[in-house]
Amino acid sequence: MYIFEELLDCFLDLLTVLCFFVTKVPEPNSSSRITIYSIKALVIIVMKLLDSLTGDEPYDLVDITTDKAKVLIKVR
Repeated sequence: MYIFEELLDCFLDLLTVLCFFVTKVPEPNSSSRITIYSIKALVIIVMKLLDSLTGDEPYDLVDITTDKAKVLIKVR
């Protein structure tokens, strides 16, 4: 998981450099609405998600208790 985070971090650095050379407004004749800026935003979101999963302290993902059963999923 940490290797994937490092790869995403390097990819984000590359996207940041590319954003200096690309306009923010997509080409009007382009068939795709996906831009480098939207890919950069997606990478940032995925990195935040992975960071929350690999945090230092454990947390309960699921904690359900009934009269007859108890389900506890703890992420460490």
